Amino acid sequence: MLITGLSSLACLLACASASYAHSTKYLMVFGDSYSTTGSLADGEAPSPANPIGNPSLPGITTSGGLNWVGQAISQLNSSLVLSYDLAVTNATVDEAIVSNAAGSGVDDQVALFGQHVAKAGTWTAADTLTAVWVGINDVGLPWQLGEEPPIETVLQRYLELLKILYTNGLRRFVLFTLPPFDQAPGVLGAPEEAQDFLRSYIDTYNNGVGGILKELKACHHDVRGQVFDTAPAFRRALESPETYGAPNATCFNSDGVSCLWTDYFHPGVAIQELVAEDLVKETGFF
Repeated sequence: MLITGLSSLACLLACASASYAHSTKYLMVFGDSYSTTGSLADGEAPSPANPIGNPSLPGITTSGGLNWVGQAISQLNSSLVLSYDLAVTNATVDEAIVSNAAGSGVDDQVALFGQHVAKAGTWTAADTLTAVWVGINDVGLPWQLGEEPPIETVLQRYLELLKILYTNGLRRFVLFTLPPFDQAPGVLGAPEEAQDFLRSYIDTYNNGVGGILKELKACHHDVRGQVFDTAPAFRRALESPETYGAPNATCFNSDGVSCLWTDYFHPGVAIQELVAEDLVKETGFF
């Protein structure tokens, strides 16, 4: 009887694994601290037991818990979604253009993708979505120094990196806009004129993201892509913080739950969940 039971269990597990293999989707993530889960490209690969591969969910995030990646693939998904998340805290598009504390950029993430993930053999262009959320540091770091961000140069490099990802087999892209991080606690104390400059830089960058996506599509007609506006999710929370468990729109707490922010610049779990919900609705991928 025990043998029969074990055989039945083995059969169920085998059937489940086969079903997963047939319906599995993949999410490739590039960006900065708003997206990182602390995963290593050459570490343990994502699996049904742990969809981010390494470390264990929620990973090492700046949100105090699941960020949008973890929410989308483990809470809001209707089928199995595995994520290779190469995002790194402090990253810019290219550290050679805008230097950062990480000492690396999305260009390095793209290189790691080519070395470790592109050849993995488990994903296909048809079942994979590539999400890029970058630019916060490209705009914010120069702004903090009182300098004008080199947005045109940054976006040109961004486009080059998307073309490299295309040559590595990726075809479906969702490019995140910059959120209204001018409303982050660390920015609101700045002089009003400086805040106005930051808002104008955010708008310029976001308009440019739409432009590079159009150019990518013009170069490669089999690209499927969309720009995902992150601002509505942030604004819903900021306009009604009590609804999301926070006393106001500017408090921060590292737990990621009792305030909308975990520190001066990083959104907590509630905002990250709203971003994930909007993404799931708009892409229809998850």
